[in-house]
Amino acid sequence: MKCFNHHDRDAFGICSVCGKGLCLECMEKVNDIITCKNPICKNKAKQMRLWRIILIILIFVGILLILD
Repeated sequence: MKCFNHHDRDAFGICSVCGKGLCLECMEKVNDIITCKNPICKNKAKQMRLWRIILIILIFVGILLILD
């Protein structure tokens, strides 16, 4: 797969939000999530991380309630 922005370069990652192939220059890590440099994708990645944390907390609380 080639980079979405640089068609002559190989992609080393895929944006977890929009799915574009990205070279090392074009990809960014936001909270351990690979995204492109598009501000919308970066913001969405932050939201995804927040929802993941909320889900983990809810599962943990649910397990504690079941064990009581």
